[in-house]
Amino acid sequence: MKLVEFLELVAEALDCEETLVVEDKVGGIEGWDSLGILSIVSMLDGLGMSVELDKFEKIDTIQDFVTLVGFVDE
Repeated sequence: MKLVEFLELVAEALDCEETLVVEDKVGGIEGWDSLGILSIVSMLDGLGMSVELDKFEKIDTIQDFVTLVGFVDE
């Protein structure tokens, strides 16, 4: 999966109409709230990836999130 495709899945999980890029600050993203994070965790489970909820507190940018989940662009 390409990073762009992964970010599209994240945006879909957040019900966000914006195109996400790694430079985006998560605080400014529509849907990046407690319910959105639960949707992301569910999406990650479906992809066979897991992340502890408390780790989300340290995320400042989409790049931080991508690094946290260990996504590797193919």
